[in-house]
Order: sequence, then structure tokens, then C-alpha cells
Amino acid sequence: MNVTSAGIGSGLDLEGIIEAYINAEAIPHELRLQNKEKRITTELSGVGQFKSALSNFQSVLKKLGSPEDFNKQISASSSDAVEVTTNGYASNGSFAIEVEQLAQGSRRQSTAFAASTDTVGTGTLTFSAGANTFDVNVDGTDDLSAIRDKINEQSGNFGVTANIINVQSGSYLVFNSSVSGDANNMTISSSDASLDAISTNTTQGVNDIAKSARAYVDGNLVEQDTNEFKNIIEDVTFTAKAENMGNPATISISQDEENGSKLVNEFVDAYNALRGTLDVLGNAENGALAFDANVRQVKAQLNSIVTESVSGLTGVHKGLSDIGVTIDKTGRLEVNPVSIGTMKSGTERLEDALKFNLEEVGEIFASSNGVSSKLTTLIESYNGSNGTLTLRNTELSKQASGIRDEYSALETRLRDYEDRLRRQFSYLDSTVASYNATGSWLASTLESMQPKKS
Repeated sequence: MNVTSAGIGSGLDLEGIIEAYINAEAIPHELRLQNKEKRITTELSGVGQFKSALSNFQSVLKKLGSPEDFNKQISASSSDAVEVTTNGYASNGSFAIEVEQLAQGSRRQSTAFAASTDTVGTGTLTFSAGANTFDVNVDGTDDLSAIRDKINEQSGNFGVTANIINVQSGSYLVFNSSVSGDANNMTISSSDASLDAISTNTTQGVNDIAKSARAYVDGNLVEQDTNEFKNIIEDVTFTAKAENMGNPATISISQDEENGSKLVNEFVDAYNALRGTLDVLGNAENGALAFDANVRQVKAQLNSIVTESVSGLTGVHKGLSDIGVTIDKTGRLEVNPVSIGTMKSGTERLEDALKFNLEEVGEIFASSNGVSSKLTTLIESYNGSNGTLTLRNTELSKQASGIRDEYSALETRLRDYEDRLRRQFSYLDSTVASYNATGSWLASTLESMQPKKS
């Protein structure tokens, strides 16, 4: 506020009067803005907690986004010579694996040259390995280094790597093919005899020929072009890493039954955490979003999704209640350990479903109309870029920013009001001061006119 000394001339408490006027004008507006700011801040905080709770729940739903998420298997190998994986649907069992031969690609070497700067000729080189082939054009000015680079950089190259080795006997172009398998030995041909030294005249050692992998599964011979043996054992892939004839590796496959139970219980806990947050936010006495329509809507929608059967399923289990996941009187999910009469407990029903109908459990959650799918869609409608809560958060942020502008406008208005008051009371101050001066003069004059006592 402006600093002056109103009332000095008149002796009146004009500063106190001005302050009282300003307070009378300011206090109601300040209280209104403070209440508005508190309301918006509280609501903004509540919406933020709302969005965060939905996001936390969604992070758990992502773990249940595919039926395969439930089909986790434990696969193990007793030896580093063999690695094993499954697609999640393999039958339990164990197998003895012996690796007789690892797969390898092929290698060829050119005739000797004086140096890597030697040129060869002009024409086209053709590299082949089984059904794979590609061409490289060689110019008369290309030396061995340039030819090497052209081969390695050829876009159609199926896996041939060219190198140059410089040894006592000369410089050689060496070609290595990564394509393995008995039928995939690399050959090199050319369109011109000038290129024979690096094509048809290349040599290959007995250990440089492409080979297939050979292994025995419980004594039965199997061959593959690569070291990966897929579906030799149905739904299982084992990879040969080293030869181990006479010392078989035992690979074992078993279902990870704890995985499904862990996922379901994690879902139940996450759902209940979300419901707990919504109950706190919507508390009628002190909730940040008491009586909020969005809180009520989400509660109702959550309850509907987890209690309805999943449409389109044809198995025995069509909803969460069928696998022992039910809703209690507080709106929370539970896997009840207590049986009622002849009805199995929720814990028993879940164990049976995971053991005997695991695929159906996955479909309840992750099919196109599944629980996880519907809940994810619901959350996106509130938390997405154009979601209800996202737009609401943006609008509240604008309102919060607007309050600062209102405070600034109020301060400006009060300053103007104070200036106007001071101008008005300044006139009063000078007028009263003038009257006081006149009064003092009259009093003094009258006093001087009184006869003096003898």
C-alpha cells in the first residue's frame, strides 16, 4: 500500500480510517480467493492421485496382456553343451541329448597374390550356398582390398565375409560363409576367366566344408542345418553348444504353476489398492474428491468388469468367479480360502484352474473381451491423452494459474482504491487543519481582547 501521513494537518486518525476502508474492501475478496484456491488445489491433488492410482493398476494389467503370460514353463539342461527353451505349451518331461557334430559354415581361399594392392580382372563374381546367391561386379581397377569391400558391402550378401591375410607365401582373399548345413557348401563362380583366381580356383580344406548339426534325442538321430533344433521335441527348442557324445545332457520341462498364481494374486492386490485409493479420495467427510462423479463412475465400472462373465469364451471357466476370484461386501476382490458346504473354496478353485485349465485362465484375462483388456480400455478413457481425468487436470491447472492473476488484479484494484481514499481524505485533512488554524487564531485574538486584571 502507499505510505503517507494522512491526518498530520488535522490531527485526525485518518490512517486508521483509510486502513479500515481498505480492509473492508479487501478481506471478503481475499477470503473468496483463498477458498477458491484451496478448493482447486485440493481437487487438483485428488485428480493427480486418481490418475496415479489408475496408472499403477495399468502397469500390473500389462503383465496380463496375453494368454501366453500364464504359460510359463521351467526348462533346464544338465550341461552347458545344450541349451533349451519352450513356447510355454510343451508337455512335462525329460530327454537325453547327445551332440555328435556342430553345424558350421564353409570357407574358401584364393590363390596367392604378391600383395593386397594387386588387381585381378573384370567381370561378375557369383556366390552361392544352397538356395542363397548374390553377385558382385569387379572392375579392372579394383585391387584385392576393393574387391573385399565390395563383397562385404553388397546389399544382397547372404552371409559371406571376405578378408585378406598376408603371410610368408603371399596375400590371399579368404571367404567365410555363415550358412551352415551339408547342402549349403559355398561355391564361387565368375563370368570371366580373369577372375578364376578368386572364384573357381579357390581351395577348400577338409575342415572348411559346410556341415549340418547332428544330435541324438533319447538315442534317435536328428540333423539340422543349424545348431538350433526346433520342435524335434514338440513345442521345445534345444540348441547345441558343444559336442558331448558319450556324456548326454538331460533337458527337463515342467510347468511353472506358481507363475499363474502369482499373476492372479498380483492382480487382486493391485485392484484392491486402486479401490482403496478411490475410497479415500471419495470419502464424504475428508476426501479430496468427496461426492465426485468420476470416482463413483470408475467404481461402478470396475465392479461391473470383474463380476461379469467374459463373452466369447467356450470353456468351463468364463469369469473370475469361476476361478475363485470373487468380490466381497466392501467391493474388494478376494480368493477366499473358506469353502461353503460342498463348494470348493476360492483358493481350491484357483489351484484347479491353473493346474488343469491354464489356457482358459489366460483367456479370462487377456482375450479380446477379457478382464485385463476391458480394464485397460477403461483406464485409457480416463488417463489417455484425451481422457476424462487428463482433460480435467488440464482445466484445473488453468484455473489454478488464473487465481494468481485474480490476486494480482485485486492488489491493483486495492491500490487504486487507496489512492482515491487518500485524495479524498487529504482534502478533509487540509480543510480541518484550516478550520483548526482559524479557531486557534480566533481564540488567541479573543483572549488578547480581554481586559487585564489589575
